[in-house]
Amino acid sequence: ARRPWPTRGGLTSCWSYRRVPYNFTYLTRMPTSKPRERWADEACFEVNRERMHVPLRAYESRAAVLGRRLCDELPAGPWLLALTPARWSFSLASKPADAPSVSGPGGFDAAGWGDLQVPCSWEVAGVGSKPVYLNERYPFKLDPPRVPTDERNEVGSYQVSFTLPARWIGRRSYLVLDGLGSAATVWIDGAEVGYSQDSRLPAEFEVTKLVSAEGMSASEHVLSVQVVRYSDGSYLEDQDQWWLSGIQRHCFLYSKPARLAIR
Repeated sequence: ARRPWPTRGGLTSCWSYRRVPYNFTYLTRMPTSKPRERWADEACFEVNRERMHVPLRAYESRAAVLGRRLCDELPAGPWLLALTPARWSFSLASKPADAPSVSGPGGFDAAGWGDLQVPCSWEVAGVGSKPVYLNERYPFKLDPPRVPTDERNEVGSYQVSFTLPARWIGRRSYLVLDGLGSAATVWIDGAEVGYSQDSRLPAEFEVTKLVSAEGMSASEHVLSVQVVRYSDGSYLEDQDQWWLSGIQRHCFLYSKPARLAIR
């Protein structure tokens, strides 16, 4: 019998149990031809992502906290930098193999790209495939954890610039993307920040060393995000729903004191 056996780093091997004379069973390892992409590896669903927690914000005073309503969107204040709503540079590839790569501190080469309102799924914006509604079937062949690698699995690449406030230098900085469908890799200034799967929960990353470490100066930074339409996580998210892709909720950075803060 054979069964998949995931290992660290996204590599997958196949372990084969074989029966030989005298009822003795031994184990042999049969490596696959190449490692899987993260979005098709059931053993990898996050890289460098913060653990899930209740929403936490930084406020200037007790009065500012008590004056906020639960239904408010993002709180205004010196320790939060909203990146949305806004128009970001955007490019859509019809399949993963055609998606652009990050090249140096400038992120993607976005020359010739269009733009897209964020947050908004690209299907609703009229880009690429039309929205898909299903109540019991998957939008692709059922073969977990494999997902399409052809034109059905589009890849959206986003890019935006931001300047961190000077008073954030020396404090801890966090990047939050409140909803990504269905899997995404994030970079700042060409350096990989992390990877996340889960279309309905925030992806939060600490980015202090990239933007606000002690001794750095306030400057413009480039945020790059690449979102894959379907991932192995899509098997768990299937339900009576519209299948929509991209950055679907707000994105922002927030700052905490370097030495003492609730996590």
